[in-house]
Amino acid sequence: MSVIAGSYGYIAPEYAYTLRVNEKSDIYSFGVVILELVTGKLPLDPEYGENDLVKWVQSTLDQKGLDEVIDPTLDIQFREEISKVLSVGLHCTNSLPITRPSMRGVVKKLKEVTELPKSLSGKLSSPYFQEEASDIDREGSLV
Repeated sequence: MSVIAGSYGYIAPEYAYTLRVNEKSDIYSFGVVILELVTGKLPLDPEYGENDLVKWVQSTLDQKGLDEVIDPTLDIQFREEISKVLSVGLHCTNSLPITRPSMRGVVKKLKEVTELPKSLSGKLSSPYFQEEASDIDREGSLV
């Protein structure tokens, strides 16, 4: 093949020298999508200069902190969950393919973000859990 296949900004770095796509390059692309969701930014933007979204997130996180990376339209009440999802995205976009998780691992980590705590105190604040609220008894345990 003489041309690069894929959308710029989503292509794993190793593709440039291997021209091969595998599960780990798919994981990278999925990680970019996660970063897009958390930051509200596109994978490529003139704002990043010579970099892409992955490098922008990494450097901004190191230099300015989490609050500068998170999309301001997201509900900061869920900062901890957003941070965990961001962490999954960064793990998926690791520059070394061997250190990226499997998709099974990604799904497991994302499910852990949404799990209800062992003991719930007070009212559930997320609208996504309202359907499940009837499954919780007065002490905060699942029935």
